Amino acid sequence: MAYNWKLYYNLPAIGLWVLLVLAIVLVKGNRNIRSLLVLIPLLTVYLVWLGLEWALGVESSGKAILDQVAVSLAIGVAILWLLGHKIGSRNRFAAFLLALIVVVAVGVVGALSYGGVDFSRETVVATVLFGIMILVMLLSFVLTGLSCRKRYSPWRFILWLAVWTVTMAVVFLLGYLVVAMVVLKLGDGRPIDMLASILLRVLIAGLVVGACTYGLVIPYMVLVFRSSFYRERFYACLRLPGMGTPHTNKSR
Repeated sequence: MAYNWKLYYNLPAIGLWVLLVLAIVLVKGNRNIRSLLVLIPLLTVYLVWLGLEWALGVESSGKAILDQVAVSLAIGVAILWLLGHKIGSRNRFAAFLLALIVVVAVGVVGALSYGGVDFSRETVVATVLFGIMILVMLLSFVLTGLSCRKRYSPWRFILWLAVWTVTMAVVFLLGYLVVAMVVLKLGDGRPIDMLASILLRVLIAGLVVGACTYGLVIPYMVLVFRSSFYRERFYACLRLPGMGTPHTNKSR
């Protein structure tokens, strides 16, 4: 009996880890021992995720999807932090587009790392979920920056980030529901109580997605507040009054 074995079966995230290494080695400003601090939140997220999977008893089919999303998102944020001084040197709109391009590239590499060129249903679902979570995260940072533009403090930023992350996740999933109802005509012939049940499930899903996205970002925010190396890069990207003047030229 023939068995079709491929490398990514045993090393599913190898492409993502290669990207992370390249971001450290090839970018001149990251050839600094302090750049390795980004591994602390990354490994924290990874270990917490493994613990949650074990505690919740995630089935193998769902595990493949969630592993791809969690690892891709965690490494994507780590790479954004490593490239912060490059992204922050542009205007805000260009910085947002660059950040989006970076994480989309990470998502593509993640999909190829976990599924190869054979895009299964699990790979497609994971890629869509990753796309939603990364848009939620980036837009939440933008909206949090706007909310803190008059008065910035770490705690104020963290609280507003929580509000906007959960809000944007709910908005995205509700938007998805509306589109699905229009395109697939889900509302035709369905009783009101069934539609209300669908709406409630979407709201709960939005809260869960928002909470997971926020929980994944928090370790990286702790790194920003504790490390001057990454704080300068973060300040350079948002450039809010009260953040001070980051000396990003040191890390370029």
